[in-house]
Amino acid sequence: MLTFKCTQKVRDYLSLAPDELTDYEVNSDSVLGDWYVNLIVIDRRKCLLFMNDRTLLSFLATGFKKSEGLKHDVYEVFIHHLFNLYKLLELPLDGLNQVMDDYLEYGYSKTASKKLLGNMNDLAHLYQVNIAYNGGIAKCDLTKIIWLMNHTPQANLNHQYSVDLAKALLLSKSDMK
Repeated sequence: MLTFKCTQKVRDYLSLAPDELTDYEVNSDSVLGDWYVNLIVIDRRKCLLFMNDRTLLSFLATGFKKSEGLKHDVYEVFIHHLFNLYKLLELPLDGLNQVMDDYLEYGYSKTASKKLLGNMNDLAHLYQVNIAYNGGIAKCDLTKIIWLMNHTPQANLNHQYSVDLAKALLLSKSDMK
């Protein structure tokens, strides 16, 4: 099961009631694990920042509208962007089927780690700065920025790239079969 570990901003934006949240202490047993979600504003547009809790892989989702069904649409937005991230970062496709099987069900919870929230805040700032430097959300090449963010050494990963750690996890899982 996939758990979206949501910041307070996301929980408020999606109007998630406390009874709609799962136990945030339980971590996913899926290959990549759970994903943190934050709502950030870039050029007066709301964007969802997704960050993987095991690898710090990240991507930004834009172009959605707030609606009654948004809390259900977040899953569709996530899956769509996850496929694009797989292609962009050339992640092993062997692991994609396992990840998709792991993510057939989903739920929401509160964030569980201040350390990971710190990483997410750093990523949010880096996305905002890179987008502004490259002409704003309407003019920048967001794909290139997402690629760059995932090829930036992460101190919490012993200065490894998020993409390399994700590839290693996916390859090790497919080798076990």
